[in-house]
Amino acid sequence: MISRRSFLLGALATTMWPLVLPVSAEQNFQPFSFAFISDIHLTHGVADTYILTNESQLFLQDVVRKLNQQKLDFVLFGGDQVHGTGKDDENWQLFLDIAQGLNAPWSFVLGECDVSGSDSPINKMRTFGPDWRGRGIETENPYWSHSPLPGVHLVGLDTSYPDSTSGHVDAKQLAWLKEDLQKHSDKFTIVVSHHPLLNPPPFGAAQTQLMDYLLPNAQEALDTITAVGNVNMALSAHLYVNQLGRGGKTWFITNPGLVTYPCAYKIFHVTPESITMETTQVSFPALIKKAQDLLPSYPLANRVPMPKGANFMTYAKGKDICWNSNLPVDAYEQLSKAKKKKDKPADG
Repeated sequence: MISRRSFLLGALATTMWPLVLPVSAEQNFQPFSFAFISDIHLTHGVADTYILTNESQLFLQDVVRKLNQQKLDFVLFGGDQVHGTGKDDENWQLFLDIAQGLNAPWSFVLGECDVSGSDSPINKMRTFGPDWRGRGIETENPYWSHSPLPGVHLVGLDTSYPDSTSGHVDAKQLAWLKEDLQKHSDKFTIVVSHHPLLNPPPFGAAQTQLMDYLLPNAQEALDTITAVGNVNMALSAHLYVNQLGRGGKTWFITNPGLVTYPCAYKIFHVTPESITMETTQVSFPALIKKAQDLLPSYPLANRVPMPKGANFMTYAKGKDICWNSNLPVDAYEQLSKAKKKKDKPADG
């Protein structure tokens, strides 16, 4: 069983470029590439806080332009696409106008800002359902799966809960997840959720005091993934931190926000042997610096217990391994052997 406290960071791995993550040799697929973008908070006329809402359209247009210079098989959006749908869904319509400029197929999951309304919660299927259809996704629920390429399977979970920074995934969705994973157990599988299913430390160790930002029943989703055992990557967002870890055979990747420091997104190149992860910031250094200066006003910045000598800004940015490091295929075996050797009592 993967525990929420068993998130294994790669901080001890060799630092080289690019980051290479091992995959299962049992799956049969051709190399592919995709991008993961999250926490865009697209809106207008809203003053900047630690979230650069005024720059949200500029940043998203910049990312679309950059991604169109790549050869990508698909693009995934990880929730909080908009900072509230806006009057007559104007923010969501703006997101669609920009996202439809992508050269690659794209799909999305929902975050709490996507479904929170000023008067009442958003009707998820009425607002977003039509935009899932036609993307290989046919669903009557705000969660989905489809196989965009031979041997590759995507699962989009719905953890969004209106007017709350914490998330939720109900029993019906968990039962569907188990059945869906079992049906596609021979495929390279990527699960996407807005809220992390496995929190990077120190979130996991301090989950009680931070529960209002987390997914309270995430362990149930982790148990489902563990029981089936075929999820290669679990991508999430929401916490505005750039972190990487591993539980069992699953790589857990927490994406940085696009409009919060470090203002970045990720591109993955996957082969049957490895996953190469590239993290790229937006094209505006002065605005990245602005986001950095505003980060201390993020409510969690002063609530997350940092290790001695660390601060939330460097934690949000992430260590080199979350950006430009190399993790050998046998890295975890090496780390395990090194730990056993360290723990072995000295002779005499």
